[in-house]
Amino acid sequence: MKKYTILFLMGKDRPGIVDDVSTFLFEKGANIEDSRMAVMGGCFSVMMLFSCSVTELENIHEGLSGLKALGFEASLHEAQAPETVFDPHESTLKISVKSMDHPGIVRQVVRILRRYDVNIRSMNTGTGSAPLSGAPIFSMVLEGVVPGGRQISIVQQDLAALASEMNMDLHFLPAGPVTES
Repeated sequence: MKKYTILFLMGKDRPGIVDDVSTFLFEKGANIEDSRMAVMGGCFSVMMLFSCSVTELENIHEGLSGLKALGFEASLHEAQAPETVFDPHESTLKISVKSMDHPGIVRQVVRILRRYDVNIRSMNTGTGSAPLSGAPIFSMVLEGVVPGGRQISIVQQDLAALASEMNMDLHFLPAGPVTES
């Protein structure tokens, strides 16, 4: 029986982390199904969905101390098979937001999404500098799913009103199929 598990891992950034983690899982018989990785504040973080047999998962649990010995914080969490997670009646909402950076942008956007029970599947945020002025610029790319029975156009209208009110550049991106994140 195939088991699905998520590995969370974090440690000081350095070259070779992805090789260490993928080699560890490969040598234990696991197959990497999906992953997200990023450097933030000098730390490298990994969120990785993998599949393996029950016996292989026991070996991975036992071998986590080897990853921890390399300087990582690591934990495993039971997950579902990706194909069992999605509702075919959901609609995908993808947005891109840019704005002068200030506190509260994420909170305001996600508060609207919560009001309509939109489930956030992925969200990436960051800050940079405006080309000419050097002023701090905030950016966000978000993908969520709107439950069946909810009109995506109403969610979009409320987001557009917020963007106008907060002087944000908001774009609705092509939806495509809902993807695992």
